[in-house]
Amino acid sequence: MSINKIVITSGIYQDRELRLLVSFDENDKPTDLINLDITKVGEIHLATVEKVLTDIDACIIKMDSGDKGFIENKKLKPEHFVQRHSEKKLVCQADQFYVQISQDRKGVKPYSCNFLENFSDSDINYSFVDYYVEHYVDMGCEIVSDLEEYLDSNLNIRRYEDSQISLWNLYGLTGILDKVSSKVVHLKSGANLVIEPTEAMTIIDINSSKNYGKSTPMETNLEALEEIARQLRLRSVSGIIIVDLLKVSKEEEQKLLVISNNYAQKDISIVTIHGFTNLGLLEITRSRSFASFQI
Repeated sequence: MSINKIVITSGIYQDRELRLLVSFDENDKPTDLINLDITKVGEIHLATVEKVLTDIDACIIKMDSGDKGFIENKKLKPEHFVQRHSEKKLVCQADQFYVQISQDRKGVKPYSCNFLENFSDSDINYSFVDYYVEHYVDMGCEIVSDLEEYLDSNLNIRRYEDSQISLWNLYGLTGILDKVSSKVVHLKSGANLVIEPTEAMTIIDINSSKNYGKSTPMETNLEALEEIARQLRLRSVSGIIIVDLLKVSKEEEQKLLVISNNYAQKDISIVTIHGFTNLGLLEITRSRSFASFQI
C-alpha cells in the first residue's frame, strides 16, 4: 500500500478531543490511523536510569517526558552517556543518556527504547510524525495539517486554511472512526468480516451473509484476505491472529497462502503467515509497530 496523502488534524469524537494522523492510499482509502496522543514511536528523550535489572541485563529508565522505558544493557555505550556515575560498571542508577522510543507500550508496560549514540540539539523535537514520514512515506506525498505544532517542523506540510469546512470533516474522519470502532466490516460482495479482539489473540470470521450463493467460497475468501490485510494495518492489530475463512479445497488453501504472503510483504510490520490448522483456521502473527487505535 503506497501512501498518497497524510492528514494531521484534531477533532471531537465520542466527547473526546483526538489528535490524529491519517494516511490515504492512491484510491483515497485510509491506510494508517494513528492517535497522536498515545503513539510515541520515534520520539527522542533524555533518559535517567531508575533501576538496573541485573538478572535480565537491562534497565528501567525514566524519560524527560515522565514516561518509563526499557532498554537492554547491550545497546548502551557509556562513552556517549550525558552523565555517568561509575567507571567500573557499564551502567548504574542515575546515569543519563539519550534514547529513541522504538515500540509503543502495551498497557502499563514501559516503552521499548534504543540508545542514541549521535545526538544534536535539533533532534530533541523529533516526533512520531517525523519518524512516520521518514520511514514509511515516499517523496511527493502530500501532507496537510491545521495543527500549529506540526507546521513548524522541517517537514513540507501544507497549512490547511479553508474556513468553510474543517479538515476533520473534509476527510470524513468521524465516519472512518465509526468503521474502525465497529467489529463488523462489510465487503462489496455482501459478505462481511467480524473482527473480535481478545486478551490472547484477534479472531476474524468471514460470513457469506448476503453474498450466499452469489460467489464461490474461494472468491469470497480472496476478497476477504485483501480487506483483512488493510484492516490489520488500519487498526494496528498485533500478536496472534486467527482467521476463519470459508471452507475450500486443500489446493485452494495453498493458493490462499501464497496470496496471504504477498499481502504480508506489503505491510509496514512484520507479518508471518503460519498456515492452516487441522480445523482449517489460518494462523497469522503481526509484530507491534504502533499502539492499537483506542477511543
